[in-house]
Amino acid sequence: MDSEIELDASIVPDAQTTGESGPSFGAWLQQEITKKDISIANLSEKTGITWAGIYNIVKENTKSPRPETRKKLADALHETVPADVEATIENDAASLQGLTWTDFTPSDLETVPTQSGVYVFYDITDRPVYVGQSSKNVRVRVKDHQTRFWFKHPLVVRGAFLAVPDPILCLQIEAILIKFLGKHALLNVRGTTKDLND
Repeated sequence: MDSEIELDASIVPDAQTTGESGPSFGAWLQQEITKKDISIANLSEKTGITWAGIYNIVKENTKSPRPETRKKLADALHETVPADVEATIENDAASLQGLTWTDFTPSDLETVPTQSGVYVFYDITDRPVYVGQSSKNVRVRVKDHQTRFWFKHPLVVRGAFLAVPDPILCLQIEAILIKFLGKHALLNVRGTTKDLND
C-alpha cells in the first residue's frame, strides 16, 4: 500500500458523523488530520503505528482502538481526545460486563493487545474468517499468524479482541465462537490451520 495515498473522501466517515451513542474516534481522528493538514504517512512516522493501522481507524474498520493507540495518536497531534469520544468508546466496550472489547489491525503488531483473550480476524467484506485465543499474550499469537501463507489482504484485514483473563474461559469462548460460525470461519475448518499451544 503506498504510504503517500491520500484518503478518498467517499470512503471515509464525515468528521461530523456520529453513531447512536456519540462521535466516533475515527471521525475525530479524521477531523484532526484534516484540520492540521497532516498526512497519514506523517502521523505513522510520529507514532510508529503503520499507515494501514491509522487508515483502518479513520475508515472505522477499527472502531475501538486500544487506549495506548489512542494516546499515541492524540499525543502526535498535540490534542486530547474529547470526553464525548472517549465516552462513546467506553459505551461500546461495555457491551459485555467486566470484559473489554477492542479492535486492532492484524498487520500492525503495535495495535494488537498483549493480554490474554479471544480474537477474530475479518476479511475485506467484514466476514469473520478466523477465531483464536491465547491464555498469555495475543500479540505473540498474531505475530505467529503473520508467517502463515493465508495471512494477507484481502483475507485478513482487521481484528477484534476480547480480553479474557481466565484461560479456561478463553478456550470456552473460542470453542463457542467457532461452533457458532461453523463453516463461515473459513480458516478454522479442520485441517486448514492449527494453532500452537501457548
